[in-house]
Amino acid sequence: MDRNFLQNQYNSQIRIIRKIIKSWNLIPGAPSDEFDPLAHKLLKHLSERAYSTKISEIIASDLVIRYGFLNHEIDPESFANEIMDWWYD
Repeated sequence: MDRNFLQNQYNSQIRIIRKIIKSWNLIPGAPSDEFDPLAHKLLKHLSERAYSTKISEIIASDLVIRYGFLNHEIDPESFANEIMDWWYD
């Protein structure tokens, strides 16, 4: 495939994941790229056909370790379902 096509597809997918994560309103007023490390990690695992459980684990781990959320403050299963619904739509 054409390298430009693949890069455009990747950029488009990152923009969508960024919007989904932003819709969770985890950090009100955060810059749109605040969760880009998570977005890139999710896209990598989605492209490797990760299951919802793995996506949920990634979300939970990143939000707790990288961003300092407490487990009771987040709903990684719901977040993963939203990501998986988009990915397989």
